[in-house]
Amino acid sequence: MVNIMAHVAEVDSFSVHMAHHRLDDALISRKTITLNFKPNGEPLRHAYMHFLQGAEGRESVVTGSTVAIDLPEEEFDRWLHLLQTEAPLHFTWTVDEDKQQLLGVALYSGDEPPGEGHVDLTP
Repeated sequence: MVNIMAHVAEVDSFSVHMAHHRLDDALISRKTITLNFKPNGEPLRHAYMHFLQGAEGRESVVTGSTVAIDLPEEEFDRWLHLLQTEAPLHFTWTVDEDKQQLLGVALYSGDEPPGEGHVDLTP
């Protein structure tokens, strides 16, 4: 029997880190978004989303309070746009609890009225 658990937390704050470093003869770029969560009884406090060229979400780490996952570089702008323009935001993560393996992550906005345009009218 597989023990898969889905978790959710509200994003409290975020930070962005961009770095370049040499590996052999190649210049490697990495963009990282760090999410910090409001306490809600879940063990997770931070998520590190590493956006790398060629990443497919396969490299991930789950500890008691942290999730880290490598995501495709081309997804960075989409995640950052949501973080800059929407509130509240929730982050979900799904874990195979037996293997402590991260199966997926998602970021989504709260309920909003349809057609509100570019100005957020959420009460």
